[in-house]
Amino acid sequence: MPNPVLDRKRSERGDQIAFVDELLAKVAADGGRDLVDAELSNLTSAKERIAELDKQIAPLEEHEAIRSAHEAAAASFTRTPERPRDAVPLGGRDRPVPWSTAGGYLVDHLRARGYMADGRGGRLPADPDAAARINYALQNQITTDIPGILPEPIVGSVINLIDASRPFITSIGGARAMGGIPGKTFSRPKVTQHTLVGPQTAEKAELPSRKLVIGDVPFNKVTKGGALDVSRQSIDWSSPAAWDILLRDLADSYAIDTENEAADAFAAGADDVNAATAVDAAGDLNAWATAMYTAAGKVYASAKRLPNMMWISTDLWGTLGPLLDTACCPQSMGGTSVTSFDGNLFRVPRVVVPSFPTGTAIIGWTGAFEVYEEVIGLLTAVEPSLLGVEIAYGGYLAFNYVAAEGVAPITPPVTVP
Repeated sequence: MPNPVLDRKRSERGDQIAFVDELLAKVAADGGRDLVDAELSNLTSAKERIAELDKQIAPLEEHEAIRSAHEAAAASFTRTPERPRDAVPLGGRDRPVPWSTAGGYLVDHLRARGYMADGRGGRLPADPDAAARINYALQNQITTDIPGILPEPIVGSVINLIDASRPFITSIGGARAMGGIPGKTFSRPKVTQHTLVGPQTAEKAELPSRKLVIGDVPFNKVTKGGALDVSRQSIDWSSPAAWDILLRDLADSYAIDTENEAADAFAAGADDVNAATAVDAAGDLNAWATAMYTAAGKVYASAKRLPNMMWISTDLWGTLGPLLDTACCPQSMGGTSVTSFDGNLFRVPRVVVPSFPTGTAIIGWTGAFEVYEEVIGLLTAVEPSLLGVEIAYGGYLAFNYVAAEGVAPITPPVTVP
């Protein structure tokens, strides 16, 4: 007899291991990047849950071993009573069969179908009495007769169509730690005026002089999170376990929401200093190369930094990808793939940001925009009178440009060849 509790615990443990494998595979597919805080939190939760399951599985397995030994010993002393040879179960009771031998059954079978010879080279007509005896003895048994013992298995892990990789935040070096920073706001110091060096106009003449001015860049903290009120029945009766799926989905939703908000602010402020550079109407790779060099020149003129990254929206990924794949010399012009949002354009690393508005292309220095984060993680509160558990997952986020002059937008042509 199967042990449903043990089976469920083993299945849940397998789901946890599969989840960790899937998370690590996603990280490996992203080019071997470091795990973000949300992913580290998921790994910790999975490890703790596996340890809890192991503690529950061990005594259950010991019980199964004891029960198996008992059944093996009892089987040697228990004899199943034999059913009388002349009876078969029918309609819930034992009734006598209408044939004393197997040959009698075969004869009735031939008579019922009109296969018996009449002695003159012909065949006797089908015998309705024989047919009635055959049909009486043989009943059709199909699956609709046994719905109570047909299982409805749930196969494999839950399909989850969500991408929590945070490509934009990862592209700027990840979120910086915000733990320990008090208050609703904080600031980053920034030099707004540099000292001055120039020629001395004459001997003993005053050298050029200008004071150094250091201003600040404000950062406002925002709180992000989500919550659910979960019944104990949902936790205890589900397989795969609803508890782990809920926690994983909350963490993934938090990662996507924080990624989108930071990325949208980055895209909205990209033209605060440098005006957009338009790609020539031809829209080919030559036109894109010209626009990129022009925009890069604006970045260096404003920020004295060379760009080291390009960010584009998904529609431009679909535009530039075919241009690169069909180019005569794709190795020198860039790399792209329909299986990845990572790539490069004229040896400039290029990242696709799914939340960007259509037609967005930005080239710049990755240090121009900063993101700070403190992940609170999972919070729970038991509701004894309701047999429920309140759960929440969240964190604090702050982001802003520290050098808006370090990026420059590029406007694609209206029509694309």
